[in-house]
Amino acid sequence: MGMRLGLASVVLAIVFASPSVAYSAGQCSAKSYREARTAMTNRLLSTGYSRAQIGFLIRNADRMTSALRSNRLNDSAKACGIDSARAHVFGCLDKQLFPLGAGSRASLDEEKQTIAFWGRKRLAVRELLFIGRFHACLGAAKEHLFRG
Repeated sequence: MGMRLGLASVVLAIVFASPSVAYSAGQCSAKSYREARTAMTNRLLSTGYSRAQIGFLIRNADRMTSALRSNRLNDSAKACGIDSARAHVFGCLDKQLFPLGAGSRASLDEEKQTIAFWGRKRLAVRELLFIGRFHACLGAAKEHLFRG
């Protein structure tokens, strides 16, 4: 029970922590969306995510970031463009997700029964971590780079 409670606390703390990536005017992403996506895929592979997990996560991340529209960019983000704004989501996710793995004893491969997140009811803890951090970074991008 203690391990479960500890794992649940870690997952909740990670999911609800606010992204620390600052979006400042004129600060365009150093990477294109494609480069940021490839870097994220490689990082996931190197940290134990399976190819099936990566395919599922990146496919859904692509779907959600492609819904971000250039006509909704705020004035400070317009100079960088939509590709940069979308790349910021993966940049934020990289900073938020990967400091977590160091020294963790929790099993990131344990599966949990959930409500249907992204079309699945059974997800590994590592998938839940990705989804939670992705939504936090997507929300931060929408708040800081887009209007309305």
